[in-house]
Amino acid sequence: AAFVSGFSSIFTGVNFIATIHKMRAPGMTWWRLPLYVWSHYAASLIIILGTPVVAITLLLVVFERVAKIGIFSPELGGDPVLFQHMFWFYSHPAVYIMVLPGMAVISEVMACFSRNKVFGYKFVALSSLGIAALGFIVWGHHMFVSSQSMYQGIVFSFTSFLVAVPSAIKVFNWSLTMYKGSVWLASPMIYALGFIGLFTVGGLTGLYLASTGTDVHGTATYFVVAHFHYVMVGGNLLA
Repeated sequence: AAFVSGFSSIFTGVNFIATIHKMRAPGMTWWRLPLYVWSHYAASLIIILGTPVVAITLLLVVFERVAKIGIFSPELGGDPVLFQHMFWFYSHPAVYIMVLPGMAVISEVMACFSRNKVFGYKFVALSSLGIAALGFIVWGHHMFVSSQSMYQGIVFSFTSFLVAVPSAIKVFNWSLTMYKGSVWLASPMIYALGFIGLFTVGGLTGLYLASTGTDVHGTATYFVVAHFHYVMVGGNLLA
């Protein structure tokens, strides 16, 4: 079921990317695209690059169970850490697949209810692509207590701090959109403000988990659960 639903996601991503590239209205240049579309474009790139990896992983699990080929299972001569790598290579970017469309909504709501253009349009657009690109080189921060090398840990720690930058750009630019705007605190705007607050807390708690020194103590504790829920539930659900 996960394998089949994964392919439905891939086809959706291909559909969005092809539409954005080939079916824009005359005069709709890249730098005139709504930020809503930019975010969905970035999310679609992650979908078509990441989802096939988890599909292949599921297929390998089936081969292992049915044909008894040792891939992940140690009693068959496989490597369980390989499964972790393949799982997290998809599953960390998957968080951005979920949160980028939420960010798309926030960009539109902020502009509408601040009665102002989004501050730094190009930065907000490019930060979506930055999240998509950097999201693929941080998966190892889920594995600081696995058997990966200390040097891998250092690289993944550095890139994990780096991926916070495009998210921070969005938060600063949304805040500056309200500055000198005529803010109308209707229900959608209050939800958007709630998103910014909770997403910021989620991002800041992520910095503790990006640092190997604190993550080795925080792994598999409710600190990780809280970080995830601040971003995905507190943040994305409000969006």
